[in-house]
Amino acid sequence: MKKFTAIVLLLVSILLFILFIPREREHAVVAECSSNYSKVYLGDKLYKIRLPRTYSVGTVINYKYNFFKILKVDEVSPLTERVMIKNNDYYELEKSGPVKLSKSPFYYYLDKNNKLSICTDSKLIVGQNNSKIYMDKKNALKTLIITPIDFSYMRIGISTNNFDSIYHNQLEITCMEDSKLYNIQEGSSINISKGSKIAIEKAANEIIFSFGSQKKPFKSRTYLKGGDFKIDSLKRGNPSFVPYYSGIIEFTLCKDGILMINEVNIEDYLCKVVPSEMPSSGGIESLKCQAIAARTYAISDMLQNRFANLGFYVDDSTQSQVYNNIETNTLASNSVRETSGLIMTSNNTPIDAKYYSSSGGMATTYEDVWFNSDGTSEDKKYYFNGSYIQGETNIPQSEQDWLDFYKNKGLKAVDSESPYFRWYIYFPKESLEKSLNKSLKIIFGKRKDFIEILQNNKKIDTLPELKDLTNISVLQRSKFGNIMCISFKFSNATVNVKGDINIRSAIRCTKEFSGEIIPIVRHKKEPLINNNLIPSSFFAIDKVNGGFKIYGGGYGHGVGMSQFGAMELSKKGMKYNEILDKFYKNIKIEKIY
Repeated sequence: MKKFTAIVLLLVSILLFILFIPREREHAVVAECSSNYSKVYLGDKLYKIRLPRTYSVGTVINYKYNFFKILKVDEVSPLTERVMIKNNDYYELEKSGPVKLSKSPFYYYLDKNNKLSICTDSKLIVGQNNSKIYMDKKNALKTLIITPIDFSYMRIGISTNNFDSIYHNQLEITCMEDSKLYNIQEGSSINISKGSKIAIEKAANEIIFSFGSQKKPFKSRTYLKGGDFKIDSLKRGNPSFVPYYSGIIEFTLCKDGILMINEVNIEDYLCKVVPSEMPSSGGIESLKCQAIAARTYAISDMLQNRFANLGFYVDDSTQSQVYNNIETNTLASNSVRETSGLIMTSNNTPIDAKYYSSSGGMATTYEDVWFNSDGTSEDKKYYFNGSYIQGETNIPQSEQDWLDFYKNKGLKAVDSESPYFRWYIYFPKESLEKSLNKSLKIIFGKRKDFIEILQNNKKIDTLPELKDLTNISVLQRSKFGNIMCISFKFSNATVNVKGDINIRSAIRCTKEFSGEIIPIVRHKKEPLINNNLIPSSFFAIDKVNGGFKIYGGGYGHGVGMSQFGAMELSKKGMKYNEILDKFYKNIKIEKIY
């Protein structure tokens, strides 16, 4: 009996312990709150609890409780600084610097209607003032509450001369207005007078800023804010000029050099993109198309976190869209102002607004240009694809049909007045062998998955010195004419290359690669001399005595808006919305700010 009583007492003690012992929950996020019951997220699960008072949606709390009630609630204070760089295991905060991520961070989105939902880190955009950051007890970043994005400004990575690199070894800047040089992490601020010149150089573990007789070293992200800044060490355009930048210039020390980022109002950014991407000769309506496409493209890149590990949204080269490579002009600036805030959307989301110089009479699909090495691709169905040729012209079927098509200069299309509508290149066999030996090694080193090397019909893992080019053949061509896979047959190996940019960069026309300058003969205007890439992957090959003749059409990837086509339609009196409907389908033009 005594033993039984002891067991009962033990069980009662355990039960009382379970019922009354305080437990703790960390980083509960309030999703709904009322005087009766509230809903909170703990990680990715939603729970219903009774809180002692009401809290705003999105509040983060730690609380102690037992079986019967909430015993204590502590509201957690957030960090409200910007995330400047995202990496897999840490984020760099604007003031606190690098902070490690928890092993299981959680992200929540608080929308404009005050509704909280679980999201992923893709919602977190660097350089935005729209997040509250909560650290756990180990000082790791555990919880983030993200609010809607501010689309009114851009962060652009500024390249060196010729857009060779985004890393600078040294810079020279003239402040055109009174300015301020400051560093948030190191708590330093220096006034710089109008007309002052600043020399900036990379040292071992710091950036040294020299102005007048002063030298100031900084180890962390440093900002220059004022009016306009002239970057004296940069040259842009042809004829060349020294570019000016407005807004804020940021300087960050990286292993490879100084990373320079320009944070600027998006409309000011576009005023320097539109003239760099499209000449004004097409008229205001085509420039409006360019402004809307460029604005959409920039915001799409921002949302994709494409350069989040570097801290900017777009770069200033053709890798994104060209910025500040041609000086601004009134017509281009007017096109930006008259379309302020307008972007193209599909299913209420900004589209990836691809555009290119001119077509060869056909528009192709996204998945036939941007695909993975296994052939998979994203599903982007908002681009027009098909023929731009006037009249009832059937799409070519055979390689001979495509060769005849690209030889035909008499076809009329939306952009047939473009000098690039038809072009050809003649390569002596020896010159093309030299070019391919150099270019294929580069592609193999950078994008090995897109190259297949065969010897005696067996795959090999190394690229030999290629000898005696005997043939070039198309292994895969899209329905609309761009080559997706090409084969170069040599006496000692066969090399198959996949992908638009890989195919275009395989055949190079420069003296550096070919041993001689190979002109690209356009059907209008003078030949292109010493051009690095062939104009497009829309081409066919004609083997001739002593070499190969490549007949092609268009300039660029062939997806989205043909800029030359937009210019021609603008000259014919079409409005920007009508023109955009020619190149994109099932899209809406919406104002986002």
